[in-house]
Amino acid sequence: MATPMTASQIKAQLKKWNVPFKEYRGWATHNRGNRGTGWGPVNGFMVHHTGSDSKDQRELLYSGHSSLPGPLCHFGLAQDGTVWLIGWGRANHAGLGDDDVLRAVIAEDYGDYPPTDNEANTDGNSRFYGVEIWYSGSHGMTTAQYSSLLKLAAAVLDFHGWTKRSVIAHGEWQPGKWDPGYASGKMMDMRAVRNDIGDVLSGKGTPVADNKSATYKAVWETDAATPPAGHATDKNPTWWPMSILKGAYEKAERAEKNSAETLALVKKIADKLGEIS
Repeated sequence: MATPMTASQIKAQLKKWNVPFKEYRGWATHNRGNRGTGWGPVNGFMVHHTGSDSKDQRELLYSGHSSLPGPLCHFGLAQDGTVWLIGWGRANHAGLGDDDVLRAVIAEDYGDYPPTDNEANTDGNSRFYGVEIWYSGSHGMTTAQYSSLLKLAAAVLDFHGWTKRSVIAHGEWQPGKWDPGYASGKMMDMRAVRNDIGDVLSGKGTPVADNKSATYKAVWETDAATPPAGHATDKNPTWWPMSILKGAYEKAERAEKNSAETLALVKKIADKLGEIS
């Protein structure tokens, strides 16, 4: 357990870890006050996706909406990798989650994954820092976002002396959630994310390279691309981008082969005409 960082302390940590950040409105004093159980002691860092690919989600995260007042996080992570400081203090991001998960995070004592989140009986807004990553979750985040996420997590862990096991997904905390996602309804493998964060924290990691395989799969193997003209069907309304690329390559290969065969035939005919003349 730990006392939450002050606004000036988190800014110093972001600078220390070279996290690109900007400040939004009166973030440093914007919070939910002492509602619920207040804020702190803090025990970990929680990762979310917003569920939207909108390019500017600052005001929504700052103000919230009628059924869920803001701030909705401490950090908003834009597609270009910029971390926006949204609020500081209690924020409406984690909601009620599983007490078994909280105990495992406090102890930093679990294997690859914390216990299954099968209860919603504990206030998470008082116990976790939260980042909302600006993407739908139905595809992977940008490489810039992932790189900043790793450094942001490392900045928080470093200040408190925590390990990678103090980082969890919203989908590991609250039943029914699946953020951060990489495809519709599918949460990222947080074991891999925690390992990447651990590498960055220890100075071993190169965030862009670490996310290469995950980004590749998210971009090329998500069934969401508009099919080639004339090839859409009710049973197959969307295609993997990889299938379109492979199809285009195979057609080009066939065209090249046909062209070579045609040229060979033309040469053969020309040779015969030369013999006749």
